[in-house]
Amino acid sequence: MSTQQHVDKLSSYLKSHKLSDGAADKSGPSSARKPMLSRGASSGAGKAHTASTNSPARKPSGSSSARRTSDSSLSTTKTSALRMHLAKKLCIQNMPDEILLRVFSFLNAGALLLAATACKKWYSLAHDNFLWRLQYRVHVELGGLDKLEKKEPHVPPEGELTTGYWQKQAISRLVAARNNRIPKILKTRNPSTCMPVNLQQGLVALGVKWFVCLVEGNNTKEHNFPANDAIYSKFSYSLRWYDLNFPPIRNIRYIRLYGVSPVFYGRDGLPIKNGPRTRSLMQTIELSWSKLQDRTPDVQDGLVNVYFLEEGFFVAVWKDGGELAFINCIVHNHHLLQRSVLGSSTTCFPHLVRSHLRDDISRHPGLSRYDCMLSLRNHRKTFFEDYPTCMGTTRDNIANGFASFQAFSNWRAAETEFYLRWKTELFKGEFKDAFILDAVMLDDNRRVFWTISAPCKLVPTEVGEVRALVKSGEIWGGTNLPFLFRRPKDPSFFDGGQHCWCFEASNSLGKVTGKVVWDEERERYQVFQVYFHITTKLINTVFGTNY
Repeated sequence: MSTQQHVDKLSSYLKSHKLSDGAADKSGPSSARKPMLSRGASSGAGKAHTASTNSPARKPSGSSSARRTSDSSLSTTKTSALRMHLAKKLCIQNMPDEILLRVFSFLNAGALLLAATACKKWYSLAHDNFLWRLQYRVHVELGGLDKLEKKEPHVPPEGELTTGYWQKQAISRLVAARNNRIPKILKTRNPSTCMPVNLQQGLVALGVKWFVCLVEGNNTKEHNFPANDAIYSKFSYSLRWYDLNFPPIRNIRYIRLYGVSPVFYGRDGLPIKNGPRTRSLMQTIELSWSKLQDRTPDVQDGLVNVYFLEEGFFVAVWKDGGELAFINCIVHNHHLLQRSVLGSSTTCFPHLVRSHLRDDISRHPGLSRYDCMLSLRNHRKTFFEDYPTCMGTTRDNIANGFASFQAFSNWRAAETEFYLRWKTELFKGEFKDAFILDAVMLDDNRRVFWTISAPCKLVPTEVGEVRALVKSGEIWGGTNLPFLFRRPKDPSFFDGGQHCWCFEASNSLGKVTGKVVWDEERERYQVFQVYFHITTKLINTVFGTNY
């Protein structure tokens, strides 16, 4: 019902109520009964008064109508003023602080922090030491945190405490207790991959989620989206976002990846629902739609064009309309838990490589033996996986700021196809000859030296390079072939590069390159000539060298 209809109803009600009161009050003064008498006369001889225009009875009737209009208007004005006065008096803002504190005492920590954003008064009350002393008692003292950490109960300083003292104590103690659980989760490692065994269970126990933040302009507006899928694999996590409410891609300036972790946990160790959380910045990628438009899509199908970005990100744009379809990110499991929890909302966790002691025995420190791991997969299936050993390299193999290590040169069998599937809320698709590359390098102490996880694709090898491989016997007739293969009658069979491809994946500290050939006899791919290229900057930082 509209406001005007409410006013009309109220006026009609007051008018009829006033008239009925005047008719019932027969003992009142004569002036109060005159309008009723004239109305009665008018209603009793309505036709006569209507027909006679010069009748003296019309004057009292007219004056009575004007008086009634004036009375109803006055009543409406008074009622509106009364309603406004009562609304001011009954507003929750005018309630005494003691009552509001009593109401706030029934809220949990997350609701208190949310209430603090309403106004200045609520901000002050929601940070009251009385309320947060209750939260501290429930989650720290009664929650058994002091006993678990073998600490004495906290004793506040003497005198009046500053506003928010107990809030800082509660949150800092709970954040520290959460972070202290991380070394226990990462303690056990797989001897073959050196990745944490309990990483997936630890992420679930801590309640870690991943959000992508799309920033418009110069940090003018942010759009946060939780990951729709977080798919675990042996070496990395595949995170996927697809939403119908993505902002226009032309307005997006930055893509930021955050790990979001709860602060409050129950006695069972599981996170409390709807509680406060902390954000840890993991990656910041600059996105320029104008530059992407000038690029050829890395992979595509009939619905979307996909562009590979740095640090494991790739975005897809609808061919029809040119808007953002989905965002994918591949994050390596090495230091994943620390990066998702221990950073801040503005700075990343400094996951630096440990410095080695200077090796006086080796003539070329940092260029000696490494254990490598290589995996080619999609979100669910692994196409190729191998654990070769790099015997090292020399100064002669350092060029353009990279030291090249040969992982293996002979052929290694892979699957019969490479593909990368995608989906949104409404559509699904598949990219041929595309996959995810995961790689790890371990030093001679079996510690992780360098990692990479990134999208990759098969690119046809240039004709000249294919002919050189055929001539040198790398593809046909080589003694390093692990199987019997017939040499084709026409060597130009590979001149077009239709059956020989190369791939490459890189990050800020290194890259991986390799080649793939199609095995006609066994009808599957073979991977060979895989190289790890590490920046001399990383080697010099770790080993103290000057390559």
